[in-house]
Amino acid sequence: MTLVYHWGGPRHGQTDELPAEALASTVLVYDGPKWFGVYEQFRPVRTQDTASGPAEVWVVRE
Repeated sequence: MTLVYHWGGPRHGQTDELPAEALASTVLVYDGPKWFGVYEQFRPVRTQDTASGPAEVWVVRE
């Protein structure tokens, strides 16, 4: 499991713990039911300290 920090978009500031297979691509797509959005891994890879620990930063794709 990888902790992901969302920058921008409808999930801005939220963290999610995601399985490795969800991060196999350079884009992360949420298709609901609550949020819709496409995020991509920040390059170069960056981490953000969160209450749950260090998380990879993924930014909203516009």
